[in-house]
Amino acid sequence: MLRINFNCPAPTTVVILFFAAVIFVTTLAYTRLLPRKRMRMPLFLHLIAVFLLMCAIFQPELSLHIKTAIKKPIVVMIDNSLSMSTKDKSGISKIDRVREFLAKTRYLKKYRPIFYSFGSELKTLAQKDIPFLKADQHATKIASLLSDIIKTHSNNCSGVVILSDGYETQYILWEEMKNKLTVPVYTIGIGEESAKDIGIATVITNSPIYEGEVLKISSIITQKGYDNENVVVSLKENKKLIQGKTINLASNFNRVDFEIPSLSQGDYVYEISVQPGIGESNLENNHCFLLARVISPTIHILYVEGNLRWEYKFLKRFLESDRKIETCSLVRIGESTFQQIGGKTIDIPPDILGSEKFLQNFNIIIFGDIDFSSFSEKDLENLRNFVEKNGSILFLGGENFLKGLNRTPIKEILPVNITGNEASFIQGPFRPSITEEGKNLTVFEDFQSLPVLDRLNVLNSVKPGGIVLIDNPVSNNAPIVVTTTAFTGRCAVVATDSTWKWYYGSNEQEKTAYEKFWGRIIRFLCKPEDYLKIGDIVPEIFVDRIYAKGEKVDIKFVFKNQNKHFKAYITGPDNLPADLNISQDTCSFVPDREGIYIICAENEGKINKKEFVVTKHGSETENIGKDDIYLKKLAEISDGEYFPVENPEGLVNALKLRRTTINTRLAVTDTSEKYVVFIIFLVLSVCWFLRRRHNIL
Repeated sequence: MLRINFNCPAPTTVVILFFAAVIFVTTLAYTRLLPRKRMRMPLFLHLIAVFLLMCAIFQPELSLHIKTAIKKPIVVMIDNSLSMSTKDKSGISKIDRVREFLAKTRYLKKYRPIFYSFGSELKTLAQKDIPFLKADQHATKIASLLSDIIKTHSNNCSGVVILSDGYETQYILWEEMKNKLTVPVYTIGIGEESAKDIGIATVITNSPIYEGEVLKISSIITQKGYDNENVVVSLKENKKLIQGKTINLASNFNRVDFEIPSLSQGDYVYEISVQPGIGESNLENNHCFLLARVISPTIHILYVEGNLRWEYKFLKRFLESDRKIETCSLVRIGESTFQQIGGKTIDIPPDILGSEKFLQNFNIIIFGDIDFSSFSEKDLENLRNFVEKNGSILFLGGENFLKGLNRTPIKEILPVNITGNEASFIQGPFRPSITEEGKNLTVFEDFQSLPVLDRLNVLNSVKPGGIVLIDNPVSNNAPIVVTTTAFTGRCAVVATDSTWKWYYGSNEQEKTAYEKFWGRIIRFLCKPEDYLKIGDIVPEIFVDRIYAKGEKVDIKFVFKNQNKHFKAYITGPDNLPADLNISQDTCSFVPDREGIYIICAENEGKINKKEFVVTKHGSETENIGKDDIYLKKLAEISDGEYFPVENPEGLVNALKLRRTTINTRLAVTDTSEKYVVFIIFLVLSVCWFLRRRHNIL
């Protein structure tokens, strides 16, 4: 695009017309007055002089946008992590494939390459040292090191070329990464797509669990090149086989589940291993370790009831029969007066909801047939704070169900909207049904059916985010058990007052259902991680992968809300604890031997634990092929391109087509005017000389 402006008060159109008029008059004068062939050169010179004179007077400025090939250097990043040392079927390693590629492209000399090697860290690399580069880095931090490169070279490079197998050992936020990629990235995939391998991709467990619960372990087995073959997956503890399963590798991802019932309190370290396939060369990813925690705490419950009713009698009896539940039961005997009946003696304040300190003695508060109209706004605010600080509340059905709770401090945490009709009943009998959402929770996973209920309180409106666990299948709008997990703690409602009849009769199946129902509800309201106050009193612990011996392990501690002071230490294969020095909720540790390490964070009697594994080569040899999906994504979001290593010319062709727009500005200024005048003098002198030579003045 061409633009012209003049540094003078006259409009641009007028100036251009004036230019044209002067040139026209000059040309006409020569052609009419001196119509000779030999006058062409003087005419041409005279026109130049006139044009330059007009430029000196009006000072024109030209702006020109030109697309041209990029001539800035290319940055070349060579992956030298341990995964690049693995070999293909022909016995050639990935790092050797990189050398072959660079040799075919003649080191991209035309683009003045700047070389770096990278793995866990970035190093400048001289061209002469590329043949001697070793694949010995224990991690691959492609994204973070690429960001560092672009920060350094974004103004003086035309693009970045990455030669890698694409196995990243850090978590990537793609939207954030996209904003950092200000130059095109060209990725070259190194490695075989069809490398044969069997490995364990991930392991999931429901740890921590309560004593007596079933520990569940799920592992995902990946495979390439072993379709429909049978392999054995084993679960071991202290190298002793506990369970084994034979599976058929019907797909690339295969799930294997193990269950271990009736574990006693303690920490358990398990090893999951998968049988190697015939001809499999990479065995590093065929086994993994995990830590399972079984806790046996005492759950503290405050049970507040509005009157001596049957639901209270049987629920109180059940709670007090569980040796792992300590219950404080209060029955209302006046508008603001409660009397403790049974249970362990505890000092009860006159206003039970007026003291947050008193409420903090409990994990769960159960409210029976209570009218909350007499409680103050401050009382309800304390109740809301109790839930926001990791406590759980349960509201039971009855004559005063949810009455007086349609006030701002408490209604925000309820899973249902208050309509004022909740104290009304729908007469039964009804047979409760566990919803699909409920079946996805371990609290109801092995329930076949529930006994009938005589009546239900009316619940017409479940809030967005509320989860219906049990409903009445006869009616489309009759939830029975509803909960919310929108806060740190939980708030749930049970819209009936007739579960006691399950236990009152002589039917043993109904009695078992009653015990199982309330036992699971209690442990749902106070899950093991809730009891341990992970993220609240003690931090969550993050370590992202398998590490190698001698490699620095980065550990991060995260609280959900306000950070608190805590003690952290680590135990290794020798079971000797070592303190960790924490700075800004992070620390690092360098393991000196292979095995499983356990990080511990303690505070106020609570403890969180997290394991990580140290192997010979760390996470670098978990995969031996290439992750071209990752490399293609990296190229796509940066406006670059992906090429397999077998296509060395593709990169060069892409670089040839890469063009950019350059802005060029030409102008006559006050400074350059004297040079223009001098050129005019020279041109007119030559013109005069030619005319004199032909005797034309």
